[in-house]
Amino acid sequence: MTGGTMRRRLSRPACRGFALIAVLWFVAALSVLVAGLLTISSGEMLETQLRLDSGRTAALGDAAIQIAVLDWASAESPPDRLLHTRYVFEGVEIEVEIAPASGYIDLNSAPENLLQALFLHGAGLPPNQARQLAQRVIDWRDQDESPLPDGAEADSYAAAGLGWRPRNDRFLAPEDLMQVLGVDFDLFARIQPFTTVWSSGGAGVNPMSASMPVLTVLCQGNDGEAKRIAMARDAGETGIDTSTLEQTFLRAGNVGNVLHVLASMPADGGRRAVRGRWLLLESDPDGTPWRTIRAEPVHFTAADGS
Repeated sequence: MTGGTMRRRLSRPACRGFALIAVLWFVAALSVLVAGLLTISSGEMLETQLRLDSGRTAALGDAAIQIAVLDWASAESPPDRLLHTRYVFEGVEIEVEIAPASGYIDLNSAPENLLQALFLHGAGLPPNQARQLAQRVIDWRDQDESPLPDGAEADSYAAAGLGWRPRNDRFLAPEDLMQVLGVDFDLFARIQPFTTVWSSGGAGVNPMSASMPVLTVLCQGNDGEAKRIAMARDAGETGIDTSTLEQTFLRAGNVGNVLHVLASMPADGGRRAVRGRWLLLESDPDGTPWRTIRAEPVHFTAADGS
């Protein structure tokens, strides 16, 4: 047997071995590809289902909001406080809260001490930082270029390397607060439920329109007192004693014509889905007796609302 014949015979098993390895690698790669496609497909199906669920929640929430506002607007006597009610659509019980904008802290008109209480008791900031941010909010909205002692005007924004400056005018949306020096997204998310830019008629808050969190700010962090007032208000009592509230935080008068309406309903995983709208009780060109100022996307909370 020659050396050439021996090499040819030895090379055939080697070639078959390489071919087998190549086939195995191909099968493995194909398996990975198929698994990836299945994962993508499952993800797309899940995303589609979430969109459908969110769309259904928005539709149910909007239906409940429309009925609740119609009941509010057609009541025999004008409502004078925050109200809770329930409706059932397609077998789903929907809880609705109608909170007049007068029960929120208005970023455009709140005085410094109320803004400081917002950052102190609403966001849990230390007093010095709360005072600083309160003054920066005022400097952002006032029309002069002179900073308050702990505030900030254009020079401070430039020194911080920011590409924007105080507007020296009204907040047009709550998100404008994130343009105030020192307010990041996390801080904004903590105090957004307390605030509005659509209230009118005074610089303070109407306690009969205020939610529990806002009442706690008005009570300077006294949860027990805030709960007492909320329970009495929700029970329909009149002549509720609010003398324990910081009186400079309060406003008198009716509840106003801007409403924040929240509809919440059960969702998967023991959560609740929430749909919200800000409404102005003035006729809309489409014929409805109110206008939507803002429709909030559906979001999810824990079953206890936190």
